[in-house]
Amino acid sequence: MNPTLTHTDADLSDLILGPLELGWLRPTGRVPDVLLAWENGALGEVPAGLAWDVVRLPTGVAYETVRRLRTARAPLGPVLATPLGVDFLVTPGSADGWDAPGSARLPDRTLVLLPHPDYFEPRHLGNRSWIVRPATGALTEGPALRDAYALARATAQTTR
Repeated sequence: MNPTLTHTDADLSDLILGPLELGWLRPTGRVPDVLLAWENGALGEVPAGLAWDVVRLPTGVAYETVRRLRTARAPLGPVLATPLGVDFLVTPGSADGWDAPGSARLPDRTLVLLPHPDYFEPRHLGNRSWIVRPATGALTEGPALRDAYALARATAQTTR
């Protein structure tokens, strides 16, 4: 199955959205609702725990965490800046038991508000912006995120 926009999905938004990678969103069962929200300039709403889990990190170390994941060549999924921190979309179950200081795995069914992927830093919608856009269908693995976050925190503490 092609994880990009299908003809049926395109009927909702082909003029506004163009081709999108939807593999990360399709398993949620919310694609039509999210596309309609995006077409109307609104945030899409998807509960965590359906197709991916969400780990929220403090904004101050999130960019360094992304850098460390890239340096390690670890799979890097979508990363979303929000008013409450930075949300990493991770493989389901890979962050179970998450206990890293200053961060949290969001409970299943927590509503995640998603801007269209074109809202990439510095462009925002509803105080949200993608740091890493959902472009490949990849998701971050919890253990790799935990390691990168620990290194980013250590770096932040030594530079204070």
